[in-house]
Amino acid sequence: MIRNLLCGIAAGLLLIGAAARADDNDAADQKVAADKAKVQQDTATVQADRAKVRADHEQVVDDRSSGARIGTSCAGTGARIAGKTARTATEQLLEPSDGARGRSPRAPSHLDQRPGSANT
Repeated sequence: MIRNLLCGIAAGLLLIGAAARADDNDAADQKVAADKAKVQQDTATVQADRAKVRADHEQVVDDRSSGARIGTSCAGTGARIAGKTARTATEQLLEPSDGARGRSPRAPSHLDQRPGSANT
């Protein structure tokens, strides 16, 4: 009987201590609350960014499909790409050869020694 009474008193003291701790508003509790608010704000920012990316992607898809139907909005793109390709080919002709740069030639591999390959 005395043991039960002592256990009850000890349990009551533990509950009172836990309740007193829950009422405290110390720096750690404030930091946790601030971190939680920041996480919620960051989550909202990420969701807004995702919505913007989706809208931008839909706009690109719409532009591509309308450009394919009309054919005029993409006409200059082919000429620009062809010009860049021609310019890079010209630059390659003007560059010194690999030997002049001091590079060693590629070592032959087992693929070069196959029958029927161009290097046999």
